[in-house]
Amino acid sequence: MRKGLNAYDVSLYFLFLAESQDKGEIISNLKMQKMLYYAQGHYLATTNEPLFDDKIEAWTYGPVVKSVYDRFKKYRNLAIDFVELENYNAKLYNEKHLDILPFVFNKYTPFSASQLVEKTHSEKPYIDYFVPYNTNEIPQNVIKDFFINEFKKEAELY
Repeated sequence: MRKGLNAYDVSLYFLFLAESQDKGEIISNLKMQKMLYYAQGHYLATTNEPLFDDKIEAWTYGPVVKSVYDRFKKYRNLAIDFVELENYNAKLYNEKHLDILPFVFNKYTPFSASQLVEKTHSEKPYIDYFVPYNTNEIPQNVIKDFFINEFKKEAELY
């Protein structure tokens, strides 16, 4: 039995939510990559542990988990097909996952892939680690610190 989730498991959970909420045709590979980044950030800042251990790299169009990108690249810029849910296993997700992941899904799915690209391009973790023609990893501690600071800013608004 493996320990914890990988980024592909998280992407399958997002596809499961998209199908169960009848929000088909909304998650392309590009959008999924940004949602994985935001899920990791929220999870790190909230639980002080990673959601998944896969590396997040700074690519031209924003943060990317290469292993998930490679699995879904066949869809190009189209929505990821729900046939992928054949690999979905509901037993993998614990209470923390089921608390944070639906929140992240509902917060970020209203944005288009290009809006999420623009958003990540304006944020410090991506800005600090993106180098053209290179694939630098954005360290988990950098992602965590950024999201903790963002949560503090949001809390000050209320």
